[in-house]
Amino acid sequence: MDGDSLEVVIVGGGIGGMTAALALSQAGVSVRLYEQAPQFSEIGAGIMLTPNATRVLIHLGVGAALAANAIRPPASIYRRYDNAELVGEAPLADVIEKKYGAPYFHIHRTDLLDLLAGAVRSQSNAQLFTNHRATECRHETGKATVNFANGATDSADLLLACDGVHSTLRANVLTSAQPRFRGQVAWRGLVPADGLPASVTTESSVVWIGPDRHIVQYAVRNGSLVNYVAIAAKDEWEEDGWNRPSTISEVTDEFEGWHDDVVALLRATPADALYKWGLFDRDPLDCWVFGRVALLGDAAHPMLPFMAQGSAMAMEDAMIITRCLDAADSVESALSDYQATRLGRTAQIITRSRGQTNLYQKLTGNKAEQRAQSLDPVFGYDAVTCPIGREGETI
Repeated sequence: MDGDSLEVVIVGGGIGGMTAALALSQAGVSVRLYEQAPQFSEIGAGIMLTPNATRVLIHLGVGAALAANAIRPPASIYRRYDNAELVGEAPLADVIEKKYGAPYFHIHRTDLLDLLAGAVRSQSNAQLFTNHRATECRHETGKATVNFANGATDSADLLLACDGVHSTLRANVLTSAQPRFRGQVAWRGLVPADGLPASVTTESSVVWIGPDRHIVQYAVRNGSLVNYVAIAAKDEWEEDGWNRPSTISEVTDEFEGWHDDVVALLRATPADALYKWGLFDRDPLDCWVFGRVALLGDAAHPMLPFMAQGSAMAMEDAMIITRCLDAADSVESALSDYQATRLGRTAQIITRSRGQTNLYQKLTGNKAEQRAQSLDPVFGYDAVTCPIGREGETI
């Protein structure tokens, strides 16, 4: 299909929406992206970029900027929660890149979004808008339309809903159950590295494993900050909303009795930079496409964070929808191919992510081996060259 004659509206300026804007605009598509916030930003935290994600970013021409802003961790280390005993280690860095043909990085989410937004702004056929909160959309013959709270409206050949796990547009086109709490509560902090113990400032990622709890921590911004996510099994989530500020005492009480080094990390969290949220996902859908409206990223397939694949799946989606539009002779055919290519893989990742608590919250088993078994099929996926349409259904 001739991309030069195609117009796409994207709602949601997070990592998935911005990657889609970059991929589509590079393919010649006219793109208008709308974000509800006053500026393009992410909650201040880190992100793990696995080879299936970095492969897409390198193809889109931001590999050098990514490498300049990211940390290339040498290993993933597993420690016992109470005495810091090493219970496993999995090599990353050169080993991962040699095996999968693309690097593994840690990066601050804001740094990643900034470099993606800069690349999109360099495209003459892409426009970025803030302060536009989508309220509803509709699909009609040959086009899709979205309305915004500020009174604006826009129509295009295709509307991509990239507005997250609590997607307004998904609810507008699809009647389905609300996201389901999955029995895990998480705290996220970003801590200055100065003065922290060496065990928590290493460039390797470290997973502290305890009964029904775990903490993942790794460095970002050239080692000046340590990002952590502390997760505990809980029966219920009774807070207002799904994400709220927390207190240092709350998270340290939850992890009482853990090793002094990791407790020092928790205690060093800036008081206004600690957030708590319940972990939610949805059962896999059998349809992401509604006329000329298509879902992408968490709007289509929200998943638990245990495999670090939420943003990676959105980047894969962005690459696949771009390839499908380029290869098909109509928007309808492209959307059919997009859905067929992505449904099976994302459904399997959702299911696998739910099963990762044995890796992170049980002290038994070979952790490096467990990790390899769960991630090998994920890291090797190549959204740039894989079959599309029905041939691309498998993981």
